[in-house]
Amino acid sequence: MKKISFPLIVILLVCIILTLIGYNTLITRKDSQKYQNLQEDYPTSSTKSSNTQTLYCIGDSLTLGSHAYPTVLSELTNLSIETFGGSQDQTIDIAIRSGRTKIYAYDITIPAQTDPVELTLYNEDHEELDVLKNKGSNFSNVEIAGISGILKYDSEKEVHTFTRDEAGESVTLDEYTRINADFPTFDKNGIAIIFTGTYDPYESGSIFRTITYQRAILNQLGIKKYIVVSLTSKRTFQIVNDMNSVLEEEHEEHFLNFRDYLLENGLQDADITPTKQDQSDLDKGYIPRSLLQDNLVDGNTEFHELLAKQLIQKMKELKYITDDDLKNTQI
Repeated sequence: MKKISFPLIVILLVCIILTLIGYNTLITRKDSQKYQNLQEDYPTSSTKSSNTQTLYCIGDSLTLGSHAYPTVLSELTNLSIETFGGSQDQTIDIAIRSGRTKIYAYDITIPAQTDPVELTLYNEDHEELDVLKNKGSNFSNVEIAGISGILKYDSEKEVHTFTRDEAGESVTLDEYTRINADFPTFDKNGIAIIFTGTYDPYESGSIFRTITYQRAILNQLGIKKYIVVSLTSKRTFQIVNDMNSVLEEEHEEHFLNFRDYLLENGLQDADITPTKQDQSDLDKGYIPRSLLQDNLVDGNTEFHELLAKQLIQKMKELKYITDDDLKNTQI
């Protein structure tokens, strides 16, 4: 029996490894397609005639606060700023709010009177969803089976309720019925900032779920000019650096590693002298507390000013904007 040469063994091992990698990639792509296919059948992009670009800031409480980075961007640029999302929204919530991911009600009777009825939310595969628990841009006023009403989440009972606006005939849902809301339209020539994931579940492989819903949102926007902001909190995600590496690999030049910037230059650029606690935070790889609110997740005023300026620099690098779009060219 002939001996197998060492080079041949190496080649065989490489082939086996590549086969396994290809299989895992295929599985990931199938899961991604499953999430992204939960979409609207009609386009939600439009083309505006205005010369002013629209900047869509999409995310959770890190985007929607009254002093968050979109407010700073409106002060520093001539762009038309629009925000979209929900307080403490997960990425899937925003995919639902955008109209990309459909949700359904099933096996309930909407009463004739304006009494609330409890309901479970389902996806297109008839799987239960744990979503839409917070206030946001839409999905307060909804329509189910042609009946308009209010969708609410009771945090104490941990259940959603639907209350019709006007009395009428009772309706029983024997089939999975789409829950519709006032879905937004987007200018496909605009710019999108996606800052999501902070409130996504922290479990094995969860970053891939975040990515697939980010892709679903981007597909719904129909916008080619976009930036995805990194996760920032190691207090929330112990492997945040690994997660950001995956995000960067996915979004490539569109990825803004804001976390690394904050750790390396945040305090200095904000003209803040580090406290002992700040230095302790930095030693642990945490964002220093002098840049955060008391919950140690959401950013404070300095955090958002830094983010706005980093986004401006990134948009200039990607040639999305020029100095003509800025109110102060020294940024």
